[in-house]
Amino acid sequence: MKDTDGQQDPGEIQPTPRITLIIPYEGKMTNKTHFDSLLRLKADETEKELLSVYPKETVLPLINKLRSVLKTVECPGQGKTIGIFVSPSAGKVYYFSPSHLEDFKLPVLVETMEE
Repeated sequence: MKDTDGQQDPGEIQPTPRITLIIPYEGKMTNKTHFDSLLRLKADETEKELLSVYPKETVLPLINKLRSVLKTVECPGQGKTIGIFVSPSAGKVYYFSPSHLEDFKLPVLVETMEE
């Protein structure tokens, strides 16, 4: 039975999970050893979380794909956040540049005097 608001019954589990990892930039990420350890840790945490909800035969191919995608991830440039997206059919890595507040100009507020 489907709800009219589009949300699924919490008891229903999607047959194909997807993985989204957002890794904010940290200064330590420029160290290759630390960066590789961080990626392995994220993969292990993701595997454990998925195995608590989905069957092993569903999770393992996705985790293998995640680990394969993680091998392609490069140490980010200064300040770049990494977005990793994995589904059964695709794996993508994105590098996001930070917003530069000095480039952001607030609009000038003008006060008016009403009589």
